[in-house]
Amino acid sequence: MTIGGATRFAVVLGHPVAHSRSPAMMNAAFAAAGLDAVFLALDVAPAELPACVAGLRAMGALGASVTVPHKHAVAALCDELAPAAAAIGAVNCLQLAGGRVIGHNTDSPGFTDALAAAGGEVRGARCVLLGGGGAARAVAHGLEASGAARLTIVARSACTWRASVPWSVANLAAAFASADLVVDCTSVALDPGAEQGMVAALPLAALPAAAWVGSLVYHRTPLLLARAAAAGHRTFDGAEMLVRQGAHAFRLWTGADAPVDVMRRALRG
Repeated sequence: MTIGGATRFAVVLGHPVAHSRSPAMMNAAFAAAGLDAVFLALDVAPAELPACVAGLRAMGALGASVTVPHKHAVAALCDELAPAAAAIGAVNCLQLAGGRVIGHNTDSPGFTDALAAAGGEVRGARCVLLGGGGAARAVAHGLEASGAARLTIVARSACTWRASVPWSVANLAAAFASADLVVDCTSVALDPGAEQGMVAALPLAALPAAAWVGSLVYHRTPLLLARAAAAGHRTFDGAEMLVRQGAHAFRLWTGADAPVDVMRRALRG
């Protein structure tokens, strides 16, 4: 990579953000597309987010990916929200166009693209989401926009954005019994100790044999997916979702189709 006076830049904003694989993935995409651009990770404290977004606007950045903990706060700093971002209430991608900051949510189509790439079918599917936070909201939007027949959310705390079912073994078993797809949208898999207890209590035996099981975690194989696969279920993790949401961002920033295969290899790298 040669950086010169005409090099454009895009960033991922988070706190912390040093663990992000987005720079490797997006820099590989820029290089494969022959673009004179670089992608950086910026650790931005919440109090500094307004100044950072103003700086990106002033410097004419290509755009920005947005991750924890900024996806909700950054929405208020946008001049405009795309329909999906407005419906979900969260922004994970900033497009800078004509001096305006437009907020998008590419997590939603990124999830459904990832499921389709794995061979899963959304249209007509009966779906169960574990957890009712922001990640679940993006996944739910994508599933409903793609024609899911039914969506059941099982959460420990009541959702603020739609009806949910209280978390209990009985409720989980009832939801699982007719599910075509179960997606873990909780953060439990990030804590191995908590993950062990949660997965042990899930009534996986109630799932139909043809049901898919997914997770949004991408840095390792979650225990839920390992046990579901061992029981014969088809599974998918968050790696392809990260690639696909990045592909949507790439298209927004550059106007070109993303080199998805290159991005996937770089992420696995």
